[in-house]
Amino acid sequence: MITSWQSIIEQQQTLSSNANLELTSLFMPLTQLGVLKVTGEDGQNFLQNLLTNDVTDLAINQSQLSGLCNAKGRLFSVFLLIRRKEHYQIIVPKSMCALLQQRLAMYVLRSKVTITDQTDELVCVGLTQPSDDQIESLSLSDMIYQGYGHNNHLCIKLPSNLNRWLYISPQDQADELCKTLAEQQWQLASDSIWNLLDIEAGLPMVFPESKEKFTPQQVNLDLVNGVSFNKGCYPGQEVVARLHYLGKPSRRMFLAEAQTNDLPEIATEVTTEDGNVAGHVVYVEHKSSSTLKMLLSLKLTEDKSKVFLDQSTLIDVISQVATE
Repeated sequence: MITSWQSIIEQQQTLSSNANLELTSLFMPLTQLGVLKVTGEDGQNFLQNLLTNDVTDLAINQSQLSGLCNAKGRLFSVFLLIRRKEHYQIIVPKSMCALLQQRLAMYVLRSKVTITDQTDELVCVGLTQPSDDQIESLSLSDMIYQGYGHNNHLCIKLPSNLNRWLYISPQDQADELCKTLAEQQWQLASDSIWNLLDIEAGLPMVFPESKEKFTPQQVNLDLVNGVSFNKGCYPGQEVVARLHYLGKPSRRMFLAEAQTNDLPEIATEVTTEDGNVAGHVVYVEHKSSSTLKMLLSLKLTEDKSKVFLDQSTLIDVISQVATE
């Protein structure tokens, strides 16, 4: 029985990723995510001058994928940016939260902007549903990246072949959220399912192991509406724009699977039969105890039918995600 937020966290640790997504409404605490809050009268201009996407396009409770690059056009971080009524929120892997906060703080200077970590004040919950028969009861949006907010709660629909939402709630109201979900027969599931849905949707992610390793094009950020080529300058913009208008990416991101029990580290090399580097792991999760599902940044010139993890585990490259 679900009695409190803490109890579901404890229960979740015992669950696998083998839920039937096509038949069941699921909810999963996303303790792997962190939240940064950007406040101040200069907040919009501050973010607009730093990020790959056009912040001015956002309406209240709307979100977008975006990235922060270094001067060489390499991604320091990729995240979901949300505009709230009086501030912005950044949803990012918890392992990147402090690093991103520190990097953003370097650019504040005289701007009237404050960046705070809200991770301990808020809870993030993933919701998935095979059909729309319950969405009205939780006021869930039906438009991708559009959110519905009320009473300090926000729910945003995200890309997936299922119905999928990110629900953000104040920490002190998490128990009430659990009660509502339980009453409506939502079933608790592993947070690994959320990671798998990110991977299947082709959503790039940057972790501490991979920061400043990839350009936006190498992880398809430009193909999932995470880069605006109509806005002004930001760190690395010249490199990103030059590649877009004058060149062709040497790498793109691909969906892949591999039969192994061992979860490779982020940024692990993917090699050819000859031992040459063909690319790197961008995002990976267990699909089952013996199968991995991955996003790989791969050289377009390599034969993708014969690439390996650890020079021994054959990778099945399924397709390029988010094609041009």
